[in-house]
Amino acid sequence: MRTIAVMSPKGGIGKTTTADSIAYILGEEHEKKVLILDGDPQGDTSKTFGCYETEETGMSRLLEYHVCAGGEWHTPELIWPTKYPHIDMLPANGYLVRTDLNLMISQEENQITRLKKALAEVSEKYDYCICDCGRLFDMVVINILIASELIIAPVKVGGYENEAINSLCEQVTDLQEINPELKIKGILTMRQKNKTSLEFEEYLKTVSGLEMFETPIRRSIMAEKATIAMTALPAFSKSGIVTQDYRSVVQELLEEMEV
Repeated sequence: MRTIAVMSPKGGIGKTTTADSIAYILGEEHEKKVLILDGDPQGDTSKTFGCYETEETGMSRLLEYHVCAGGEWHTPELIWPTKYPHIDMLPANGYLVRTDLNLMISQEENQITRLKKALAEVSEKYDYCICDCGRLFDMVVINILIASELIIAPVKVGGYENEAINSLCEQVTDLQEINPELKIKGILTMRQKNKTSLEFEEYLKTVSGLEMFETPIRRSIMAEKATIAMTALPAFSKSGIVTQDYRSVVQELLEEMEV
């Protein structure tokens, strides 16, 4: 199972849309067996795939009460099926805030490797695990990044957004001492065909030092409409320009990870 985290410290740049679209296209269009992991207390990905509930659920139980942490739960017991035949889910909600606190004060050696150990139970069942991370670099996200081999980092035009990505890269460098296989790759989102946007894209690809996907994600109102409908973008707008962009990104991803 190839584990990919989608993360950015900035909000409103298409992080969850990116995670959901990649997971959907891998599963429903390429027929890969996909596990989606919701690592954001907002639970938006859980809502998109119809797996949200207000009670303590999937990710919190996995990180706090899995057998590897002395609890009673095994990973398969916490995975929800979705309405899509190739996609399953580990959902999350606001309880993740409490989970982060409990992990932070834990003195156990495995407080940052619990997720990696728990996912090992299902590594043969799935081709990909796509993780939608929260914006904070907290204990839940650290668990996700320790278990991942690639971070996809959405970034849109803007100085603050660029600084946020630079900060994320510095934090990833520290984590690579624990997980040397971890890489980061940027993806330009909400790209418009104007001089500022094109110049920023060129900067990212040639000067920034951040490895980038060749395909930028164009700006489209259909992405916002899909979030209102709480539906994965490629299911909501099968032939839209942004869906086409994400298909190209997934093709790049497959060529990189399945050589």
